[in-house]
Amino acid sequence: MDSWMNTPVPSNSTQGPKRRKLQPGSLDEKFKRLTIVNGKLGLHLAARSRLHDACNVRVITLGDKHPVSIAMTEAGRAYFLRKKTVQPQQLGSPHLYVWASAILAARKLQDIPEPDLQLLNAHVAAYDAPGSLSHLVNVCTISKAWAPETVRLEFAVAEELQLVLQAVLKALANTGGDLKAGPPPKSKHERAVAKLLLELGEGPEIAGE
Repeated sequence: MDSWMNTPVPSNSTQGPKRRKLQPGSLDEKFKRLTIVNGKLGLHLAARSRLHDACNVRVITLGDKHPVSIAMTEAGRAYFLRKKTVQPQQLGSPHLYVWASAILAARKLQDIPEPDLQLLNAHVAAYDAPGSLSHLVNVCTISKAWAPETVRLEFAVAEELQLVLQAVLKALANTGGDLKAGPPPKSKHERAVAKLLLELGEGPEIAGE
């Protein structure tokens, strides 16, 4: 390493950087090209983001009347009611309350295998404050799904809680949940950008790069 780091650097006789010549073309044409490139870049980043989510976030859809769906929704509402009287710093992040509600509701579901039930009960006993989970639960959300009367649950946890999450997902799948795999579908904004690029004469094989 010393030999190639200590090699003498040849002198550079060039006086300052060369100024690039402006490319011909109207300003409108340049803005059009910039818009197209930005659109392609946005689609590329969105596609990479969906791949990243597929690797790191577990997703399951569930009926909005499922006990776990109801518990998670109510936990979110209760959190924002608490914020009116308690400082947010004292409460912690809302997703931790949503996680706790999911665990408490999931362990009450029927036909949970005894090992999974013991795992969930041990988790409840081990973490008695939101702050104790802040470094372990990264994502726990509930939102409306595309299908009517259906919600989308998203989870991402540290390795330490993977078995707990697996127990929850298994319980949800056994009570009507649909566990998703692979990248999620394109969002409406991705589809809109791809459509506009096509209208500008850019083929889908180019727009999706």
